[in-house]
Amino acid sequence: HEEFMAPIDAHERKFVTSNINVVVPVHLRGGVILPNESVGNNIGAFVTRCPGEMKHDAVGGGTSSCSAERLCMVHKSLLYSKRSPAPFISHHIAKLCSDFLPEELSKSLFRRANANAAVVVSNNRGYDKKLHINGMAVESAAGFLPLPPGIPIGVVVQSYAGTISLSVTSEKWAVPDADKFLRWTLDEYNRLSEEATELEKNRALAKP
Repeated sequence: HEEFMAPIDAHERKFVTSNINVVVPVHLRGGVILPNESVGNNIGAFVTRCPGEMKHDAVGGGTSSCSAERLCMVHKSLLYSKRSPAPFISHHIAKLCSDFLPEELSKSLFRRANANAAVVVSNNRGYDKKLHINGMAVESAAGFLPLPPGIPIGVVVQSYAGTISLSVTSEKWAVPDADKFLRWTLDEYNRLSEEATELEKNRALAKP
């Protein structure tokens, strides 16, 4: 984006990197919870490198960033990382640290192990229909992601009753304006939607 949020407090620099390290939590059973079974701590994680700001001659012409190209790069990076044993390894290391090491030492190790990630992103697929508690409908739900040690931004992508929502948890110096942060996310989604619509039109015109 051409517009940046000005960092505050001791963080005075502002810049955009070409790549961003992202932590992605993973349910080790693929999110499946068997009957009479609690959610439990079956969570691992992996770190993947995703493209940041892309300014180049994008496919189709122009020098603006191409959302479709960025999406393909993110998908490729995530697919490679998800197929690795990293989520299982991280889960067992975290369990070992929490069970046998002092809390402060565990936090220090977690900070060193996050690969300088800037953000952790988690998705939560909710129920397709509204839940009811004592006969009252739960109209909406909001996800919350406690920040892991050393990571300043947490984002939850959540679905519930046919609606997708985003929530942000962050250090104030990292995201001083959460509304603007989320607006940028919607801007990217709108660009993807426009590119997909244009692609469908071109395919329709190319048919004999």
